[in-house]
Amino acid sequence: MSKEKNSKFIEAAVDEESPFGFPTGKVAQSIRKIISPSLSNHDVECITVVLVSHLMIEERINSLIIRWLTNNLPKMGSKNKQGVSVNDVAKNEVVTYVDKLDFIKKLNLIKPLGTLLWGDDSKAIFNDFQKINNARVEIARRLDIKGIKINNKSIATEAGLERFLDLAQRRLLNVDDLIELIGG
Repeated sequence: MSKEKNSKFIEAAVDEESPFGFPTGKVAQSIRKIISPSLSNHDVECITVVLVSHLMIEERINSLIIRWLTNNLPKMGSKNKQGVSVNDVAKNEVVTYVDKLDFIKKLNLIKPLGTLLWGDDSKAIFNDFQKINNARVEIARRLDIKGIKINNKSIATEAGLERFLDLAQRRLLNVDDLIELIGG
């Protein structure tokens, strides 16, 4: 394809809209300019992988804790003054409490379950959860992508990013095993 045809194709692709009405390619470009103009596409990809992976793990841990704490609530037929079931009120209080906890406190809450299920491997698994959290903290506070290392590989490299993603996926599966353990 000639350069002229190629540039027209690229312009057409950029002028198109996403299914949500955003100009394709413009949103990510704008976000990159807001965060830091010096970031490369790969840097943005690294940030996205770390933040989304952490978010998925934390959401899954939240679900685990909420199920664990609410599965065995006694079934009460009474309602509060507003006519809401006291069981729903209790569950909402648990959800509110869990949502406000920081990640490390959530890990400490699930540690007894993890120790039961993973035995001798539990220490290494919880260290991995902390590595994932530390990566998120480094990005959130300093945008330090190059300094984040997983098994001695910077996540600024393809190999390092792949190692991070693999680690995050394995830990997600670990949380799923805990959810299954409590009958979720």
